[in-house]
Amino acid sequence: MKLTGFSLVLGSFRWPSQAFSIRRRLLGLSLLAVLGGYALLIVATALLASQERRSQHRATAASVRRVLFERQPVPKSLEAISATMAQLISPNFLGWVETDQGIPYGAAGQIRMFTIPTGVSLARLPGLKRGSDQVAVVRGGGLTYLTSSQQIQLGDRSVRLRFLEDITQKLAQQRLLLILLSAAAGIATLFTGLLLRPVLVRGLSPLDDLGQRMQAISTDTLDSQRVLVAVQPLELAPIALAFNDLLDRLSASWERQRSFANGVSHELRTPISLIRNYASSLRRRSLDLSDQQAEQLALIEDEASRMGRLVADLLALTRIDAHRTLMPFEPFDVAQAIERVAERLRSCCYGRLRICPGATQAARTFALGNADRFEQCLANLIENAQKYDPGAGPIQLRLDSSLDRVVVHVIDSGPGVPDNEKQLIFERFGRGRHTSAIPGSGVGLAVVRALMEAMGGSVSVADGPQGGADFQLRLKGAAPLLGA
Repeated sequence: MKLTGFSLVLGSFRWPSQAFSIRRRLLGLSLLAVLGGYALLIVATALLASQERRSQHRATAASVRRVLFERQPVPKSLEAISATMAQLISPNFLGWVETDQGIPYGAAGQIRMFTIPTGVSLARLPGLKRGSDQVAVVRGGGLTYLTSSQQIQLGDRSVRLRFLEDITQKLAQQRLLLILLSAAAGIATLFTGLLLRPVLVRGLSPLDDLGQRMQAISTDTLDSQRVLVAVQPLELAPIALAFNDLLDRLSASWERQRSFANGVSHELRTPISLIRNYASSLRRRSLDLSDQQAEQLALIEDEASRMGRLVADLLALTRIDAHRTLMPFEPFDVAQAIERVAERLRSCCYGRLRICPGATQAARTFALGNADRFEQCLANLIENAQKYDPGAGPIQLRLDSSLDRVVVHVIDSGPGVPDNEKQLIFERFGRGRHTSAIPGSGVGLAVVRALMEAMGGSVSVADGPQGGADFQLRLKGAAPLLGA
C-alpha cells in the first residue's frame, strides 16, 4: 500500500501555484532572455546609428564653416558666402545663408543639385524657419532630413549658416539592418530552444529520479528504504537529507501508532467480551426483570458487540500493517464462500438477503486468495448494506467470473454513494457526509480494502442497476485444486 502522504511531501517541493513544468518554465525564461538580449541589441544599434548620423552631420557642418572662413580672401557679404557655399554643395548635403528674418538667401540655385522634392519651399519646411544650434529631424515630401544651424557675425549683422542633410537612404539601410538582426534573433532563439531542450531534460533528470525513488517508498519499505544522498547532485542533496529525516520521523510515528492500536485492541477485547457476555447472561437468566431493564441490558449487549467489532477491525488493520496476518494464497470456491456467509447472516438480515442465479455452489468458481478473509470482507459488506439501507429493501449477491477475474457484487436498494465519496468511504475513519445520523466508526470498509489488497484483489463501489450501491469484490481467477 502506497503512502498517500508522500505525494503531499513531493508537492511541498514545488512552487506554490498551479501545476507546471520546470523544464518549460526554464526554457521559456531562457528564450525570453535571448529575445530580450537581441531586443536590447536592436535598440542600441538604432540609437547608436542615430547618434552617429547626428555626429557626422555636425562634423560636416563644422568642416563647411571651417573651409568657408579659411579661404582667402574671407567672404564679407551674403553674396560671397552664398557663392562659396554653392561650391561646397553635395547631392545629399545642402547649405545656405539665412537672414535674421529666417529667409533663405541664395539657395534657389543649389536646390537643383539637391534631393529636395520639386515645389517644396525651404522656408516652409517644418522646423526650418527658426533654426537652433541642435541637430533636428525634419520630414517633408516623403523624405527625412537632418538640419542644424550655426550663427556667424557678418560685419555688424548676425546671420545663420543653415544646413540640410538627406538621410533617407541611410534610414533605409538602417531598417534593412534591423530586419536582418530581427531575423537573426528569431533564428538564434529557435536554435537556442532546440539546443536547450535536451540540455534541460538531461540536467533535470536527477530530479525525476529522486521523485521516482520517493514514490516507490511505501509502508512496506518505510523502515528500510531511503533516498541515496551520495548519488544526488549538490542542489538536491539537502532535499534528500530532509526527506530521509522525514521518513525516520514518519517511521517512528507509524510504529508508535501500530503499537498503541495493537496494545489497546488487545487490552479492550477481554473487558468488552466480559461486558457483552454478562449482559447477555443477565438478560437470559433474570426472570424478574422489567421491560425497561431488559431493554437496557439488550442495549448494553448491542453496544458491547459493536465495540467488539470495532476493536477487531482495528486489530485486523494493525496486523495487516505489521505483516502479522498470515494469509496463505490458494484457490478457493467463491460460490461456497458466498453460500456459507449467506447462511450465517440470513437470520440477521430478516429475509432481505437474495442470492442471484449462478452465485451458488453449483457454479464452482474458484479464485486465488484466502477463503476466511474473503468471507470476512463479504460479511462486512452485507452488514454495511443492511445498516445504510433504511428502506429494508433486498440485498442481492451476484457472482461474475471470467478466465482471470472473479467479481462478487453486493447490491442494495439504499440511497447509494455520491461520486465524490466513492473513494473516501474506503479510507480509515472516512464516512460520507449524509451518514452522520447512522452510527459507525468508518473502519469496516477500510478493513475490507486492506484485506482485499493483501490478497491481491480490490474493492470498489458503483451505482446499482436500479439505484442503491453496488459494492464489488475482485479477485484473480484460479484453477480448482485437484480433487476439489
